[in-house]
Amino acid sequence: MKLELIEQLGDGAFADVWRARDELDREVAVKIVREASLGVADALAHAKALARATHPNVVAVLTLETIQDPNTGKDASCVVMELIHGVTLATYLSRGKLTATDVVLFGLGIIDGLAHIHAQGMAHGDLHAENVMIGANVAKIIDILYLNSLSTLTSENRASRLNRDILSLRLMIQELIVNSDIDSAEATEFNNMLGSRAQLNDIRTAFIKITSPDDPEREQRTLDHLFSRVVDTDFVEGEAYAAALGEDTPDHAVLELLERIANELVYEYKHSNYVRVLWSRLSVAKRSEFLTHLSAVIDKETPRGKWSPNLRLLATLPRANWSGLRKLVQIRLEELITKDVLAGHVDIHGTKKISGGILGTYANSFWGVFQNKGILADNLISLLRQSWYTQNYVGSYFMTTIPPLAEATGKRTEFINAFRSALNNDARIVTNKLEELPPDWAEEIRAK
Repeated sequence: MKLELIEQLGDGAFADVWRARDELDREVAVKIVREASLGVADALAHAKALARATHPNVVAVLTLETIQDPNTGKDASCVVMELIHGVTLATYLSRGKLTATDVVLFGLGIIDGLAHIHAQGMAHGDLHAENVMIGANVAKIIDILYLNSLSTLTSENRASRLNRDILSLRLMIQELIVNSDIDSAEATEFNNMLGSRAQLNDIRTAFIKITSPDDPEREQRTLDHLFSRVVDTDFVEGEAYAAALGEDTPDHAVLELLERIANELVYEYKHSNYVRVLWSRLSVAKRSEFLTHLSAVIDKETPRGKWSPNLRLLATLPRANWSGLRKLVQIRLEELITKDVLAGHVDIHGTKKISGGILGTYANSFWGVFQNKGILADNLISLLRQSWYTQNYVGSYFMTTIPPLAEATGKRTEFINAFRSALNNDARIVTNKLEELPPDWAEEIRAK
């Protein structure tokens, strides 16, 4: 066969690979075996072995030829193979995440290609991402390290050679999953499904199960993995992490994850950016479904339970979403918060700064949507007139809320007079934070 070498594509342990054109004007790959390597890998045996591997996921061998080696000028044996227009799997993975569809296509291709190689009485011997080519959306195994037929080996050595291929395959499949938009926890689950003596069929079965979009166990594993990130003590606060975590959160898991955060009572302020990312991806119908669910959890926990996580969560969402709660819960929650304000008690010299009115502090987040704002205003006015402890409670938590609340309820004068009572009583926190009020308020309060 007449061969025209065009360019060198690479070199391996015992051969150089060239792009060439044959006498039929086909572009082919030519592997020129180095003379010093013939004792290790006989070119003829190599070609004969590879020629038996006729599979769409294994590089095809066309013939064995003799050619002048352009590097030495001497005649050398060469193996003529199909030329794959593409890149190695390693390069392909470096370009970005694979889709779930590509993972299945490439993963099954590599599994089936290796199974065919084994069926021909060969082991690959050096399977890794550099020895798999991706071209025309097909994965093809290349560079089979043929030394001798498995049939000539002892059963122990034959099993060792096959097991090495199988272990390499397991690691490659895990690498595919990790570098895809499939939840990376699935790579661990894939490995857990396989015992130490797993065979190719076991790998194929586990891989199909892991990558099946209809597998309910997979969805549950994804949800468990996402939730574990939320409750991780090393959860990173900030918009960048929230956005990155959002990219790793599949659409089908968003609502269930929010509901689980509510059910498990784990929401903290550090989760706010991530929760907003999740919320932004819910449809109007799904938002309504979540708020109905949140209503039930809040109603169950308030006031004698662990209510604070879900009130913080609700406060993170736009205020208008208060109206998405069940009407009964809205009325009851407003009543409980407004009533708890009257229990507000802060002792700046005590070991426990606030000893009452913790639920009441959530009036800062929700008063704008209360139906009876006047009751909240009256309760705060009463506290400012009552004692040093109740006055300091108001000073600690409500200084910036009171002016807009006063405007909404028409109680500005009553608040001004109540603040004067607190100043006359030397309520330290009120006095120190008076500048948080609008300048005209502070001026009028200080006026005799």
